[in-house]
Amino acid sequence: MAAACVLWSCAAAPPPEPKPVPSPLTHKPFETPAPRPDAQSVRLPVEGFLSAVLVLPATREPRPLFVVAHGAGDKPEWQCEWWSAALGDRAVVLCLRGSAMVPRDPATGFYFRDHHALGRELLAALRAVAVHSDRIADGPPVFAGFSQGAIMGALVAQEQAPLFSRLILIEGGYDEWNVSSARRLARAADARVLFACGQEYCATRARRSMGWLARGGVNARLEHAPRAGHTYARAVGERVLAALPWVVEGDARWRPPLTSSRR
Repeated sequence: MAAACVLWSCAAAPPPEPKPVPSPLTHKPFETPAPRPDAQSVRLPVEGFLSAVLVLPATREPRPLFVVAHGAGDKPEWQCEWWSAALGDRAVVLCLRGSAMVPRDPATGFYFRDHHALGRELLAALRAVAVHSDRIADGPPVFAGFSQGAIMGALVAQEQAPLFSRLILIEGGYDEWNVSSARRLARAADARVLFACGQEYCATRARRSMGWLARGGVNARLEHAPRAGHTYARAVGERVLAALPWVVEGDARWRPPLTSSRR
């Protein structure tokens, strides 16, 4: 019996990897991209919330809306800087602000109190951005969330379905799915979810959720940059940008090429 126990112990699965708990960001997790003098970054007042950041491309031709929710300690300016550099003139980029982590510190980062707060702010921001409706092509926005923004954004997308049909969830949003929630998202035509991970825990959980999404009728894909860390830049960002054609496949509002080497 003792020998059997020893053998069983040797064959037992290792203990599960502990869930990483990222610290709030205190600086940009990417190299500053080259400025785009042709793009216009504006402060967008959002009724009942702090202002959002909106980046309008130089072209006057309407472009699809790309909505971004940042991580804890992150800033909408950072997210809009990265995404607008990556997307160029192919989208109007709207970055939500959330609440100040330290209201008395003007240099503080921001966070979302919960997904209900994010959902309310999101809807208010979509109403506010209507003042630029001549620059925005009709059709559902693409949603991208990082860390906390991905976690809460996944829940908002389920509750607000079919508002979004395409989601990009970076280092978060991998635990928020089951068959029922997938079916809610599937109310949107050709719904797609891209998971992007720089940590093994994220990738492992995302693979499990991909099964729930598939059973619920949602296309899902994982891009994993092993050991890249909790970031939306460098190897993780490159994989996200390389997968963008898949995210927007079938949507005629998006024009190739969509990939970028922005870091």
